[in-house]
Amino acid sequence: MSFDLLFNKANELYLSGAYGQAEEIYRQILAFAPENANVLNMLGLVASAQNEHHQAVRYFYEALKKAPNPLPVYFNLAVSLTSIAKFSEAIEAYEHVLKIAPNTKEAYNNLGGIYEKTGELEKAKENYRKATNLDENYVDALVNLAVLENNETELTSLSLKFENSPLPFYYLSLSAYEKGDFDKALSFALKADKCQEAYDIKNLTAQIYLRLKDIENAIKYFHQALILNPKSLDALINLGTLENEESFFKKALSLDIQNSEAHLAYADFLVQDGRKAEALEQYRSALLLGGDNAALSNNIGLILKDMADYKGALDLFFNAFLKDKSNQDIAVNMAETLVLLHNNDPKEAVKIAKLWVKNAPNNVFALKTLAAFENKVFENDKEYVSALFDEFAGVYEKQMENIDYNVLSKIKELSLKIKGYVLDLGCGTGLAAEKLKTSDSNWTGVDISQKMLDIAQEKQLYDKLIQADILDFLGNNKLKFDIVLCLDVIEYIENYENLFKYCFPSKLVFSIEKAPDHIHTFSVNPQGRYEHNPEYIKNLLKTIGYQSIEMHALTLRKENSKDVEGVLFICNEA
Repeated sequence: MSFDLLFNKANELYLSGAYGQAEEIYRQILAFAPENANVLNMLGLVASAQNEHHQAVRYFYEALKKAPNPLPVYFNLAVSLTSIAKFSEAIEAYEHVLKIAPNTKEAYNNLGGIYEKTGELEKAKENYRKATNLDENYVDALVNLAVLENNETELTSLSLKFENSPLPFYYLSLSAYEKGDFDKALSFALKADKCQEAYDIKNLTAQIYLRLKDIENAIKYFHQALILNPKSLDALINLGTLENEESFFKKALSLDIQNSEAHLAYADFLVQDGRKAEALEQYRSALLLGGDNAALSNNIGLILKDMADYKGALDLFFNAFLKDKSNQDIAVNMAETLVLLHNNDPKEAVKIAKLWVKNAPNNVFALKTLAAFENKVFENDKEYVSALFDEFAGVYEKQMENIDYNVLSKIKELSLKIKGYVLDLGCGTGLAAEKLKTSDSNWTGVDISQKMLDIAQEKQLYDKLIQADILDFLGNNKLKFDIVLCLDVIEYIENYENLFKYCFPSKLVFSIEKAPDHIHTFSVNPQGRYEHNPEYIKNLLKTIGYQSIEMHALTLRKENSKDVEGVLFICNEA
């Protein structure tokens, strides 16, 4: 087969996207004709099509040494130079193009793009206008100018005028996406996608579906984007996360080991897979590459906490907290880890807690933690409980499973009849109603955390749900209930005596955390919860008017693999 036939065959393969096969033939020709500028140019285009622009640039420069017609080579060179951010060299290459062919509108348009990237906006506009002066219907330059001038009205007009061009629809979609109008963004993205199969369009559409929580279509479009650009880190990272597939993360890191987002996403995957030591290394790589980042420090701290390196974890949490003091997730992680450290090294835990309060004198978790360590009643318990359960709402039920929460099971075991008008104080996400509600009962739930109530509302088990502090609610409402439930609540309330008074004479069912035997009334434990002497509580109930008082010892739950002992009270007026 002659060189011309081979060259034409390779060109057909290139145009069909079979880059590997095309490259093989081009190299065969080059072996016999190393001076062939056209083949060198095509090898550059093959490299460019596969995002290997550094290699492409080398081919184009080599082609220029031998090219009888340097115009297309200079143009292709400029495109690849732009892709690797060598803007001054790219400008020089486009100037060569315009010297040879002054009416090349594409060169002006692309120069406009370079100047826009470098912040020289007036030069960008000037070049876009030169392109449109050469062709008043040149949609690429018209759209670029409208985008640069933030002229959405013009973009809309262009989408009507050039209904078969994807560009106006793409940028209208991008604008809507950035404004958070994802339904509108999707409508424009799908129109752009109908006009042209392009990586940027597919990737944007996938991102929109992701924001709309349509995971199936997000996965579909990320796969389509990956076909069009097999080296897309964005598509690989998202597919790894969405499909829980490790090979995508490994592929992304093989393409760019310096990509902090790939390390971070892979680390998150490894945590979910229970491979914490491997995750730790990926988080550390992400931290080194991505700079000192609060979220990264927090994630590494969580792993060290799980590995019982409490001091190491607290160093990272403290670093994260100082960078993002409004992030209550970090504050909760610090508080939990300080409690764990306190079990082994109380002096060091108190020292760190004091330093935390010094740096965050208004943070409710810092103040509550230090007060608990010093066995002091915390004055702002209401604020603390609200913040705590808002933070835990999303994982509350899973946590209750993990700690073997036993109070509801004990009530079921005792065959306690929960009927009539029921008041569920501190109802949380509605676990009590799920386990105990019968057809002959009407339930009202009260909780200080709106986020907990939102989850309870979804279950549609309560006839009424009220967001309020339970003592404020009881003090302001003289409603009569047949039975009042107060489960895992007394541990968070200082003024439990008023609670008992407000509930009387309704039947009252509540749990307490049992204090050590040497405590005659109540104490505050290092976790910040109140522990009570059961006999003290029993005598208090009798003074209020409850005469029939049942006390059932039980293990409330597990905490750090240890049983937390408590008592379930069932109280009646007579």
